[in-house]
Amino acid sequence: MAVPSSDRARRPFLLSLSLFLFISAVLVLLFLFLEPSPGSLAFLPSRVSASAPSIPSPQQQSLTPVPTHGSPPHSQPADPLATANAEASSQPPAPEARGGSGSPGADDSSGSRGVEADGRADTSIAAAGAGGDDEELPVSVRWQTCSRMGRGVSSTDYIPCLDNVRAIKALRSRRHMEHRERHCPVAPRPRCLVPLPFGYRTPVPWPRSRDMIWYNNVPHPKLVEYKKDQNWVTRSGDYLVFPGGGTQFKDGVGRYIQFIEQIMPAIQWGTHTRTVLDVGCGVASFGGYLLDRNVITMSFAPKDEHEAQIQFALERGIPAFLAVIGTQKLPFPDNAFDVVHCARCRVHWYANGGKPLLELNRVLRPGGYFIWSATPVYRQEKKDQDDWNAMVTLIKSICWRTVVKSEVVNGIGVVIYQKPTSNFCYTERKVNEPPLCSKTDGSRFPWYAPLDSCIFTTALSSSDERNSWPVLWPERLNVKYASVSSDSAYNKEAFEADAKYWKQVVSEVYFSDLPLNWSSIRNIMDMNAGFGGFAAALIDQPLWVMNVVPIDQPDTLPVIFNRGLIGAYHDWCESFNTYPRTYDLLHMSNLLGSLAARCDIIEVAAEIDRILRPGRWFVLKDKIEMIKKMRPVLKSLHYETVVIKKQFLVARKSFWRPGKPASRSG
Repeated sequence: MAVPSSDRARRPFLLSLSLFLFISAVLVLLFLFLEPSPGSLAFLPSRVSASAPSIPSPQQQSLTPVPTHGSPPHSQPADPLATANAEASSQPPAPEARGGSGSPGADDSSGSRGVEADGRADTSIAAAGAGGDDEELPVSVRWQTCSRMGRGVSSTDYIPCLDNVRAIKALRSRRHMEHRERHCPVAPRPRCLVPLPFGYRTPVPWPRSRDMIWYNNVPHPKLVEYKKDQNWVTRSGDYLVFPGGGTQFKDGVGRYIQFIEQIMPAIQWGTHTRTVLDVGCGVASFGGYLLDRNVITMSFAPKDEHEAQIQFALERGIPAFLAVIGTQKLPFPDNAFDVVHCARCRVHWYANGGKPLLELNRVLRPGGYFIWSATPVYRQEKKDQDDWNAMVTLIKSICWRTVVKSEVVNGIGVVIYQKPTSNFCYTERKVNEPPLCSKTDGSRFPWYAPLDSCIFTTALSSSDERNSWPVLWPERLNVKYASVSSDSAYNKEAFEADAKYWKQVVSEVYFSDLPLNWSSIRNIMDMNAGFGGFAAALIDQPLWVMNVVPIDQPDTLPVIFNRGLIGAYHDWCESFNTYPRTYDLLHMSNLLGSLAARCDIIEVAAEIDRILRPGRWFVLKDKIEMIKKMRPVLKSLHYETVVIKKQFLVARKSFWRPGKPASRSG
């Protein structure tokens, strides 16, 4: 029977419709039952694939950046320090094995919520994203929250190199505070995310934060109870309040600082004295109040000697650092600090052959002062007098002279010593004990180096004594007064070009073009500080900068201290000695390439996230190729990101934790 012409006309249409429905059904089944990822969704229309979330695979643990096409290279202005970095020799890498365990387990329940404080306006990165900003998709990383850290370790306060429970348990001795030193986990290194304390909120802004902080941000009440009679810290409702008291500050720390200047006018806070090392600093009120006098203090104490004292200090907006004088050198250069201060710090300076005091001698500038305010100075008990006599003998043997020993005032006494400015006393000693160091005594670089048992002579001769001290602050910050080596790429010309560059780029780009709310930035870490040009360009702002010189970069940290700034050595393949959530801005310039060649960029990102406060910023200044490597990782952390001028990546951390929503306020 003949088929009607109308049916013959409809047949192609029906076949096409059937084929379309079949293909659609197959695609739907593939979409439902196969794991979607940026790669598997690439065939979908751009709008659909852009809206689909990136779901990480449990097996995907390494970085697999999604390339961005169509971004022509941008000729960025010459950075003198970056050029010098490529030419200069580097320090040897850190020792590989430090003991340790693998990555901690996961727990999605962080029990946190964030709150913006004071209703202050903040800068939106999303609004700054216009203008040819090429978007990269997040990489697939299965981020987990840190948990089950070990007995006595809080996941919200986790510091990988100081909380390595397995390595600490394996120590043969704790006699010299070995358990408070660095014991970094080896591969696989931690890449978990530290959860937020319950009720965490944006920190109280400076300068109010010097005197009060949110209790929920650092919810540690033991120090309040332990020091309740010494006026260190008290709790008042939602706040922890710092009255400026302390064990040795009977009349308040302000009066104590004034008292030191009265008994020794030559100290000249803020002009002659600019950089101070405060040993066993408590909650760092001494350094906090010295800021009013243009003195920058590196306050340090070991973790957990008194609960969270360094965390309190950093939350207050005061420079502080976790460290101990145990068996290894402090991560500071020789002859760095103008003054070393110890107010009843519990250090036996004469122990272990006097090595702790020899370490102070190493980091104290020739002509610098050691201010010691402790019970052996003014108490008459036998133990105190035995300590005093041992200290007098050691002080004499290293040629320090007693400048002043105060009368006891309100039950407190102070003694001040001065380090010699020449080698004359060392050579005239009748007994060469401690001995003078020789060239065979090992490297001078202090990263993971044992304490010295000998005295390194000063580089000054007696004829240089008048010129041995830096010029007065703030003149010493300037280029023409800086002491820079004439060899290698790090010469005077490179320094001058670096200072000029950072002054210009901070003024024209960082303050103008980058979506940063400078009024909410107090604590800054420059992860590759060079000569300290970035910090110097910010010197008039109400903030401070921790200048970090990586161990695989040329050693410029002595120059930074000579300029009247502070900093430390570090290896960014390991965790930094600070608590989580302690910095408002992390700044990395021209470092990522050399860093990625030595360690996993995901681990670096996890450490950045650990240090950075929620709602605050990470700025990467680098080549566009490096930006394209880091940006997808930060996106996987739910950071808001934007690229400015194809050489500045600005990323803002949210309150997101695994299992929690991403937001600016939690």
